[in-house]
Amino acid sequence: MKKIMIVLVALIAIGVSIGAVSAEGFSFSFGSESNSDGGDISIDNGKLSLQGVDLKIPEGFQENESARMLANDTDAFGEGCKVSATEFYNNDTNIIVKVFFANDGKIENLTGANPISLAGQDGFLSEKDGRAIFDYGVDGKVIEINAPNQETIESLLK
Repeated sequence: MKKIMIVLVALIAIGVSIGAVSAEGFSFSFGSESNSDGGDISIDNGKLSLQGVDLKIPEGFQENESARMLANDTDAFGEGCKVSATEFYNNDTNIIVKVFFANDGKIENLTGANPISLAGQDGFLSEKDGRAIFDYGVDGKVIEINAPNQETIESLLK
């Protein structure tokens, strides 16, 4: 009888261990991530904070965690610039959010062809491949939102 109890306890312990390891791979898009290069992202209760810029994730959209970039080097706004980004999807629709920032200060001189104010945020709206792209500046950073339309962009900014 003692041997049966020991075997049962051992099997239960193995089952719990396997369950814990299996559950580690699941994600509910809550949590944060940062790296030593200055990259910072967190998602909590439908709110995205990317490099200290806060946006509201539209209803029904989920993060594509494999698309996350944290403080990758880029020359988009000159030498010494980095970009952090993530993507959200809802069926066959996606939203891409990028934040460009400089290693040694602020990005200046944000310009564009179509100045506009969306949800109280001044920036520049353009269109590429049938998608709306909104660029604006906050605290020396440049935020770029690439979405299916202007209304989706506004829902992120509210």
